Amino acid sequence: MSNLSTALIVTALGMGLVFAMIIMLWGLMALLVRLTVTPETHELPQEVTETASSSDRKLRAAVAAVAAALGRESSTEPHEFPLPPTAFVSAWQAVMRSEMLKKRGQKR
Repeated sequence: MSNLSTALIVTALGMGLVFAMIIMLWGLMALLVRLTVTPETHELPQEVTETASSSDRKLRAAVAAVAAALGRESSTEPHEFPLPPTAFVSAWQAVMRSEMLKKRGQKR
């Protein structure tokens, strides 16, 4: 075998092992989740379900209407971003930059 075919075989084996280990770890995590998580039942108290009166429904409808109106009000049109503030250049930076320009010359 030539060096190129040997290198390709080693590369394929290495990549195969990496993907096999990733899949094995994924399966192990899924198994641990199934074994350790206990299902929780979410039940509403009876007083909440029984006391849902028309005034509560009207209040919820009003809140939903206000939220929808505020959502429509916000503009999604593109706008220009403001320019960033100019950077403060200290005297030391100005001298060093001018020295560099003297050495290299100005860019065109």
